[in-house]
Amino acid sequence: MTHSSLLAALLVWLASASITLAQATRPAAAAAAAADPPPPPDLAGATFLTSGDGTRWKLVWNDEFSGQALDRDKWSIGLPWGGTDGTGRHHNEQYASYILDHNIAVDSGALKLLTRREDVVDKKGRTFHFTQGLITTAKSFRHRYGYWEARVKLPVDAGPGLWPAFWTLAEGWPPEMDICEIWTSNNRSHQGLCYRPSGGGKERWDDQMTHSPLPTGWTVYGMEWGPGYQVYHIDGKVTKRVYGDHVTDDRHYILLNSGVESGSPPTAATVFPNTFAVDYVRVYERPEGPIIHNDGFESDAREPWGRAGQAVVVGYDARTGKHALRVDGGPSTSEQKIYGLKPRTPYRLTGWIKPLTDAGEARLGVKNHGGEETFAKASGKGDYQQVEVSFTTGENATTATIYCQASDKAAAALFDDVAVR
Repeated sequence: MTHSSLLAALLVWLASASITLAQATRPAAAAAAAADPPPPPDLAGATFLTSGDGTRWKLVWNDEFSGQALDRDKWSIGLPWGGTDGTGRHHNEQYASYILDHNIAVDSGALKLLTRREDVVDKKGRTFHFTQGLITTAKSFRHRYGYWEARVKLPVDAGPGLWPAFWTLAEGWPPEMDICEIWTSNNRSHQGLCYRPSGGGKERWDDQMTHSPLPTGWTVYGMEWGPGYQVYHIDGKVTKRVYGDHVTDDRHYILLNSGVESGSPPTAATVFPNTFAVDYVRVYERPEGPIIHNDGFESDAREPWGRAGQAVVVGYDARTGKHALRVDGGPSTSEQKIYGLKPRTPYRLTGWIKPLTDAGEARLGVKNHGGEETFAKASGKGDYQQVEVSFTTGENATTATIYCQASDKAAAALFDDVAVR
């Protein structure tokens, strides 16, 4: 055999061996990837969280949609109540679409909820010209508080008439929490809480509705929820804050759905089928303990600090950050109701006060906690000084009101870095 023939034979053998090796290793590598998907990231770098270090937020439920079909141990198809047709397949008259199983798929690492232009007749003989997908965790997962997040891609380019959403419900209605609710007809985006006042009566909304260009790429919608508060986000940017007694403490479940609205239905230009895609859904456990919101007065919105008299956030002489609270006498007060306290439990309220006058005194205090009102005071013009107030909650108390106050007309002071432990 010539040298050229030997070389040709060697090249053929090497090519054959490479193909055999690739065929042998590829299935094993694919199987390993399928069996051991990468874990979802934690919230260590989530600077938007208002309630503690992100490393303390533990993942309690998630679906990364990494399989080839919907995980029926986690999700159920259709409404968890009868709906208008008794089968849980049509929500209400605001929806022009009927829920069908074939509009739900998992493919390429994402959930795909489709809407289609197709006719279906329900058990009451009504004809629907559109169908949608809807899944819930009503039978498998319910939770109170935490951080709830989904990464989604909206069917914005498909045209008008579409109504996808990522939302939560409890038993009965309200409450309802809308983390991502979109109407493509008028670029409308909605986030917020529906609740019923404690005294009864018609339901109310504490929400935000915007009309602006909707995101066309993958977008993260989130909501942090704790005692007495909710904070809604889009891509980590705060979009809506809710504070007060009306914040629900019920255990909620998740709903994801595509949909078609009745009020502004699709046009001939709307593309069908179209897809509301979901990359993942994750719920994190909130660390226990009360917090003081805007404790350093750095937020653009002073909320939930109330004001009586001359109390304003200023951009000078802050102890930390760029802002502090200035209170000028009258007396004048800025106060906040805090939630999540435990009954019959001792707490420490701390803060920093910088008196601006030699007259009068500045006070950091607590009241409405099931015990006697108490405060710490600072006086004498000078630098920041730390003060501390100890208090114990009453037999059934889970809330308290903290306040920053200038005691009389002559007093004025700056307050910063208020905390409760």
